[in-house]
Amino acid sequence: MKKTLLLLLLTMHTLFASTTEEVLDYLSLSHSEQAVLEIEQVFNSMRQSQENNESNESTTQVSIVYQEYLEDHISSNEMAKLLQLYRLPIMNRYVSEVKNFNINQDDMDAFLASLEEEPILTERKDIVDDIVQVLVNEELQLNFYRSMMQRYIDNNSSSENNESKMSPREESYVNSLKESTKNELLYGSQVFSMEEMNELKSAIDSSIFKKIKRVENEALVGIMNNFIQGIVSEPKRPKEKKNP
Repeated sequence: MKKTLLLLLLTMHTLFASTTEEVLDYLSLSHSEQAVLEIEQVFNSMRQSQENNESNESTTQVSIVYQEYLEDHISSNEMAKLLQLYRLPIMNRYVSEVKNFNINQDDMDAFLASLEEEPILTERKDIVDDIVQVLVNEELQLNFYRSMMQRYIDNNSSSENNESKMSPREESYVNSLKESTKNELLYGSQVFSMEEMNELKSAIDSSIFKKIKRVENEALVGIMNNFIQGIVSEPKRPKEKKNP
């Protein structure tokens, strides 16, 4: 009976899990591969600060491990919905703006200062606030922050890792991330009309968008935890053999 159930579960996974091609399409449309590049940069920074880092020697498989996690945790049906979402004109434009977003700090500071004299439309600000709540989910960012802090012994105390509430340091990190994301969105979203802002809010507030952000965060936290513990995350799919 147990073997039959296991076989059924494996069959269902094979039938309904996302394919590599679907995940690659998603990463291309969403520009989400940037998150993988950023975590690789974090790893490189960590390695450079370590005197003895033989166990953390390679991160070349990070992108594949990340892709495989998405394949295992987003069904093919869900991935189809994601691809449809990211093919919407508003999401296509949003990704393009974010991808090419180049902030001039002086311009940003001047823009934020101008808001004190001439506040931005309340409706636009409220929409940006709602979007930030999704993009900077407190629980997800807290998990990632705690994962990063594991390598610092002084910070790996019970107060820092109390799951019931955030420590002052953790709260400061999350609030700072929210504030910077909000400022960047207020500044960058000037190119969007109010109609487009409402369309963008609806897309980002969708259940499928929220799920992929949760799954992506889980993937990054898992990879980060392995790295900190000295484990090089290995992909499940066979490595390609190099030609002699």
